[in-house]
Amino acid sequence: MAALARARFPIDRNRSPDKMPRQLNLLEALQPAKAERAAPLFDDAAGLPGQVREMPLRATAQLAERRFTAWRGRSGRRYVASVFAIQDGHALGFTGAVLLAVSPDRKIVAARDSGPFGIDAALTRWRDAVAMAGASEIHVHLLAEDSAGRRAALCDLMPEA
Repeated sequence: MAALARARFPIDRNRSPDKMPRQLNLLEALQPAKAERAAPLFDDAAGLPGQVREMPLRATAQLAERRFTAWRGRSGRRYVASVFAIQDGHALGFTGAVLLAVSPDRKIVAARDSGPFGIDAALTRWRDAVAMAGASEIHVHLLAEDSAGRRAALCDLMPEA
């Protein structure tokens, strides 16, 4: 290995610079990759700051069934959620979750904390009310650690009145 490190390549000093082999500049080679990383992953990723928007997960984009999605809150924070049909009872069975009622045009109709008990009469009434208001899906965000985290997520994602 040491012999390779000390190896010298013959240099022809009489050769003109345009005929010399091109040296690869690592920084120049990485520029296209850097520009590619900086480009938004989704068309709506360049939305206005302070605007709540859905940003589908790229890893699940090829799946026939949409089981997961992500929302970008007004603060810019990203919230990953499971997707359920509006009449699917499983959506209301989670405790300590943020529930988002979503219309077919991908807008949040209403949002609430599921509370510590999961399915109860109040959640069922809420689901019926948001269905009448035009919601077709319930997105469930389970990653908020405590009630303060759920409250912060609700404030960040809640539709403006």
